[in-house]
Amino acid sequence: MKLSSDECQRFYQIWWSLLGYVNRQKNLVPNFSITHQDGEVDPRDAWKIRNVLWESPDDLLGYIANNPDGLSDRDLALVASWRKRVSGDFYVMRHLKKHTIFLLTSKKPVAYGVLGLASTLDEAVQAPLPVLIKAVLLPYEGQIIYDGLFMSYPVTFGRGIRNSLTQSLKQATEVSGIITSLNRDDNSGASEAIVEGNKKIMVEFSKSLTKAGLSTPLVLRHVSIAEDFVTNHLQTASPPRSLRQLDEEDLHRYFAQPGSSSHRVSIKRLVKFLLDSERIDWDTAQSMAGWLIK
Repeated sequence: MKLSSDECQRFYQIWWSLLGYVNRQKNLVPNFSITHQDGEVDPRDAWKIRNVLWESPDDLLGYIANNPDGLSDRDLALVASWRKRVSGDFYVMRHLKKHTIFLLTSKKPVAYGVLGLASTLDEAVQAPLPVLIKAVLLPYEGQIIYDGLFMSYPVTFGRGIRNSLTQSLKQATEVSGIITSLNRDDNSGASEAIVEGNKKIMVEFSKSLTKAGLSTPLVLRHVSIAEDFVTNHLQTASPPRSLRQLDEEDLHRYFAQPGSSSHRVSIKRLVKFLLDSERIDWDTAQSMAGWLIK
């Protein structure tokens, strides 16, 4: 998936204007063309100016204030939204019909759905996935694009790292979903993603109980109790919580409710499933053990 022809033309008109402004302010590249129609732009020149731009917040603010090429208010608002950019090393994980998934693994895993510009990203990233790249993601009218430049690292990944990246991607989508806008000012999208992620986890929990040989009525009982715990305790928290974020305090609140003590076996099976599927770590599971054996 990529921007439409009109959207792409608009982006590049603004982008080259912005780079031209930064170049004039800093005297970085002689004879730099400010429009991509004027001739072939050396990517090394664009990369040099772009790096200075993103390292200096004042350049972006100065461009908005001065508006050297007379952009419309709508176009200036788009430039202003680029203050919410996300920079870093991303793993390109999947090419889907709607977007390409970029995975950011620093701190906690986050998955972004990114659109191509003139070309789709499967055309731009011509290598077997996953691919590690350095890139800058930008908001574009409720969508996410990149700034037209990225650097691929010449590395390949063995099975162990690929499996680890797949687990990180699963964690990201179950906790936050696939982020498709950098302009969110509320938690509604994240809350919906947590609910959907918990549903997916519960499906896998049910499958694991069946695979363990439990009878259908027993599977239904354990799943029903776990779903009630998720719906009425985790997802009613502020903000809503993913099963991947389960901790001792969650169980403390749950088992303080009348009648919940009879549900310990079901919740214990749920915690064991989360541990076995690497959705929570051993220390987290151990900290909850006291609430599950009373």
